[in-house]
Amino acid sequence: MTKYSTWIPKPLDILERYGLLVLFAAVILFFWLSGETPQFMTTANVQNVLSNESVLGIIAIGSVIPLAAGQIDLSVGPAAGLSSIVTAGMMSKSGLPLGVALCAGIAIGAVVGLVNGLLVARTGINSIIVTLGTTSIIAAIVQWYTSGLALTTGISPSLVKIGLGTWLGIPRPFYFLLVAALLVWYLLEYTPVGRYVYATGTNAKAAELVGLGVPRLVLFSFVSAGILAGVAGVLLVAVQSGGNPQIGPNYTLPALAAAFLGATTIKPGRYNIFGTLAAVFFLAFSVNGLTLWGTDVWVSDLFNGAALIIAVGVAVVSGRRRRAAAPPAAASADGDTADPSTVPSGTETRIPDTVRAN
Repeated sequence: MTKYSTWIPKPLDILERYGLLVLFAAVILFFWLSGETPQFMTTANVQNVLSNESVLGIIAIGSVIPLAAGQIDLSVGPAAGLSSIVTAGMMSKSGLPLGVALCAGIAIGAVVGLVNGLLVARTGINSIIVTLGTTSIIAAIVQWYTSGLALTTGISPSLVKIGLGTWLGIPRPFYFLLVAALLVWYLLEYTPVGRYVYATGTNAKAAELVGLGVPRLVLFSFVSAGILAGVAGVLLVAVQSGGNPQIGPNYTLPALAAAFLGATTIKPGRYNIFGTLAAVFFLAFSVNGLTLWGTDVWVSDLFNGAALIIAVGVAVVSGRRRRAAAPPAAASADGDTADPSTVPSGTETRIPDTVRAN
């Protein structure tokens, strides 16, 4: 029995790994069986949630990559908003073809990520400060370009059809989310670059000791987040049939809340893609159910904010418990004296120092 006891899951470990999924199922059952929300599980409502949250899901997946590298990108939402404005503006204001507009939208997201990455990786400025400043600059650019008005004319019908149509009864934007999730999941879990990104987030100093190019990895993480924000911005134009200058920043808080909450499930203590997706739709269906219940509009912000605080708190407590239970050699991976040979595996992702409890 002792021989196999090391790999038999403990009840607490099972609860930690799958607790959010159980809670998600409980939320679905509660609102489904409740007489107060008969429209909760209707096809139209489920399709609406899947379509709208696909944009948020791609933004949340993008935010996971800098987090895995030990950084925080507060500009993912505004970058997606800027991308949507550029995409819509290329068609609405400039009359350019759809292909050019799509490339421009994704490219502007990549440029935002590149600027963030260069400032953080090359100058050492705190990522929160950099991306907070970027957020303000993006807001100014969007206001200047649109004068606060939505861009709804001249949008390609082909793009709108993607945003509003379905395949096999499932909204088309959801398929884009699945493709993005699978690509980033494979990148982080099964490629050397992904393992090195995790290693950088676990212990940047130890990663440098084994020869990893930490600045390049940090730059890569921000550019990747920017590209995904660009994709989300293009998809946002498709879903909304235009560009809304007000909506981009609204995605930042729920995206980060989902990323942090996702680090408490599936692979606890590690920012992971499937945990993030579970968190995105847990938050989305919870807020949707509360809205159908008749709660006020501010409940969404309250719910997302509380989820973010709770997720960070759970991650910090779980990380301490995991380090306390780890053997001395493994436990040292959180400090500067880590064994460099263990770093590239990226076995545990730390909460970034800027938000982690001391």
